[in-house]
Amino acid sequence: MKDHSTPDMLIFDVDGVLLDVRGSFPEVIRACITKGWEKFCGGAADGNQYTDEHERILKQHGAFNDDYDLAWAMLSMSAATGAKKLSEAFPSPGKLVEEIKTFHGTVREWVVSRYGDIVPRGETRELCNELYTGTESHRGLHLLETPMLAANWKDIPLPVGIYSGRDTHEWTMGKESLGWRDFPDDMTILSDSGITKPSPRGLEILCERAGAKAPCFFGDTASDLFAYNAFGKGLFAAIGGLLPDAEYVFPDTNAAVKAMLALAGK
Repeated sequence: MKDHSTPDMLIFDVDGVLLDVRGSFPEVIRACITKGWEKFCGGAADGNQYTDEHERILKQHGAFNDDYDLAWAMLSMSAATGAKKLSEAFPSPGKLVEEIKTFHGTVREWVVSRYGDIVPRGETRELCNELYTGTESHRGLHLLETPMLAANWKDIPLPVGIYSGRDTHEWTMGKESLGWRDFPDDMTILSDSGITKPSPRGLEILCERAGAKAPCFFGDTASDLFAYNAFGKGLFAAIGGLLPDAEYVFPDTNAAVKAMLALAGK
């Protein structure tokens, strides 16, 4: 049964909710896997292997909220096969489903225990960051991100918070893309705070700071929904098609915000 609480705060995830990142983070993962296979694994990268179906499987799992560690996990899973060609080493979507059934603990713990510490995690994450941010020789993929919400945060007639898997550096670029440069730091919970989804702690802190009791959390992946379920208050608005069984599902963020503000009488 739907929670019919009256929302008194709006809390947003960023990727896939406030920003359309289809041209950035999935492409970072694809490029990192291709480049990393040759750079870190000494193999032959014979084409892009990471598909939209791989992305869907991982984002519906709940643990793979950090895209840089996702790329590292996929490289490690492939390297453990011993194959040289990426096309032969990379798991099919069906194989990936079977592999993540063995998941336990954190992504880092699971990868090392199942596949070994055979791909350098730090260097893989550094490569992802270069692809996303850009270097002197190539433009960063973050420049391809576009806003998914027409309103500025100041125009929303309820307190607004951000609970995202981005770190401060990535959120700074995200604020530029959104035009939210002056969004307050104290209403933002990011990964380099040490608080990450699916923990509900980010929602708890934001509600404490805003004096809210029934927030609406806008998310698009399983880790967002798990964080909301663990929090146990307010409402959850699912954006897009990854969470079809959520109680409130919207095709886009503008429609979701309009509906939740209507529930709040705003």
